[in-house]
Amino acid sequence: MRSTDLENKKYIRSSRYVMEGSFWYFKTREGDYLGPYPSVREVFEAERKYIELVTHSLRSSFAKSQ
Repeated sequence: MRSTDLENKKYIRSSRYVMEGSFWYFKTREGDYLGPYPSVREVFEAERKYIELVTHSLRSSFAKSQ
């Protein structure tokens, strides 16, 4: 634990979701935490949108390279 870490973290469905204080964050494959989101529902929705955006970007990049 680092001196800057908060002690009251909550993890759900693996370590991908983290609650610090009263806000939620989700972890990307690259290791970044995105947030804050005020509720679990909102962090799940933000993650879904993030995956959709990344997937679309990858498909577009692949199509351009063909």
